[in-house]
Amino acid sequence: MPALATLLTLSLAGGGALVALAAQNKLDDFVAQTFGCPNATELVVVADPTISSTVQTVANAYNAEHVGKCLSAKVVTQRSADTAALLASGTSTGADAWIPDSPLWLNRVESTAVSLGREVPATQEWDSIASSPLVFATPAVKVAEFEATEVGWGAMLAGRYRTLLPDPQVSAASMIALATLDDLATAGDPADFDRALINLGRSIPDSTQAAFTELHISDSRMVALATEREIVAHNASKPEEPLVALYPSEGTAALTYPFILVANSSVSALEESRMTDEERAVLAEAETNRASLLEGFAKLVRGSDQVLNAEGFRDNAGGGEILASGVIAAPTQTRSMGDTDEMVSILRNWNALNLRSRILTVVDVSGSMLERAWDGQRRIEMFQNSAEDAFSTLSEDDELGMWLFSKERVGVEDWEDVAGIRSMNDPEHVNNLQAIIDSLPSRINGYTGLNDTVLAAVTHVREAYNPDKVNSVMLITDGRNEDDNGISLQQLLDKLTSMIDKDTDEPVPVVLVGIGPDTDVEAMRKIAQATGGTAYQANNPTELSTVMLEALSQRDCRPNCS
Repeated sequence: MPALATLLTLSLAGGGALVALAAQNKLDDFVAQTFGCPNATELVVVADPTISSTVQTVANAYNAEHVGKCLSAKVVTQRSADTAALLASGTSTGADAWIPDSPLWLNRVESTAVSLGREVPATQEWDSIASSPLVFATPAVKVAEFEATEVGWGAMLAGRYRTLLPDPQVSAASMIALATLDDLATAGDPADFDRALINLGRSIPDSTQAAFTELHISDSRMVALATEREIVAHNASKPEEPLVALYPSEGTAALTYPFILVANSSVSALEESRMTDEERAVLAEAETNRASLLEGFAKLVRGSDQVLNAEGFRDNAGGGEILASGVIAAPTQTRSMGDTDEMVSILRNWNALNLRSRILTVVDVSGSMLERAWDGQRRIEMFQNSAEDAFSTLSEDDELGMWLFSKERVGVEDWEDVAGIRSMNDPEHVNNLQAIIDSLPSRINGYTGLNDTVLAAVTHVREAYNPDKVNSVMLITDGRNEDDNGISLQQLLDKLTSMIDKDTDEPVPVVLVGIGPDTDVEAMRKIAQATGGTAYQANNPTELSTVMLEALSQRDCRPNCS
């Protein structure tokens, strides 16, 4: 090899610069074809699965153009959430560049790295290479069931029809949707947002594809959050099950696919600190050259309008015509996402409201529950009406059981186990719970044995404790302890405290909901405080519905809710 290079150099000694350059190019080609590329430059680009095939198409053309020049582009397919997690943890991805589906993932990288106590990795965000608006997908055969003005974020917030939202932990589209709902709720009733999160969390598809599958097997009126690109790709792969994009009447946002330069030096920080100035200059020049090559590749992808549009993408400005079934051809106007810093708190709220629960509901059926409380309604009727709405927010992964209590209800025991704690995915169990709630007025009798019942309920839940769920007791009462033969309030508090001190890994917070003016609020608060629960007071149906919803939604702070 050196002899060949020397021979060619000598033969060109009398030639001009252009001749020498042409000869050098021929030499490069000859060397590459004959001896391979031991020092080849490979640009590694990690791309989200929704755009990786498109980037690969461009990379194929790029590689064909650079045959013999020891330069190529390699596309690696990886979910944006996974790449973000690797970067935040300090794990090498081997990537020179990253194309996530949204710049939101940079926020995730930063927040996760900080929470792990790691240095935030160095990245450089360049212009996006493509975009795809958020829409609602529904089977083509069900399009007629929706009015154009009915489809939108407001309808999603109000729960006018069921919406499937892919897991926001791995879906930027879902994160943007939640932020949009949060903005709408802030302008109206903030509690609407929590209600929407609970409704959306009843069934959480792992991916958009899983949501599409559920759309086709369900008989109910339903939509799934998606992008134009995902609908185009679905219809191309499954033309027998076509989907149609419904566009939000209030306008929409888009996934924007930024091109992100990732620090990928093979030299560690320690090694770099030991370098001479000359060696650092060489390293810096290499990084500059790498960035220049990546910039050229990014421009190539960004400018491949025909490839992008053919695969269901708009260009990075939102333009371009898509000639595919399921979406409108002309581009739709999109808006920016707004404050992305709010995403962390929104996701935290989502996670809290969608923690799976194991709840024992304990209902007071003492004689006073038949008294009128508000607008002619009996206290037990207030609970019945509120319970149906509150329990409907539980997901199929939640577990619920029910006890009734008064005084000496079963022998000397003040409580009666009428429904064991079982999954809400069991139709027979759900129907049984509803039948019990419907029959409550006929079960009213006796005084209130509160203290013994609380202790028994906590003990019962702890006996089959599930560490993967939030284990709790929800007790509804309209009075105070009236069982003189049972334990006192102080004895109850001492026993509850002893349980917690003995085993802090199995908390069972007690959430108490008082109905009417006769409840012992002070005792309720002490019981709640001893177990890390919360005490509520409701004097009318609206208040009761609100506090029961809040009692179910305050799962992230337990134990030790304030």
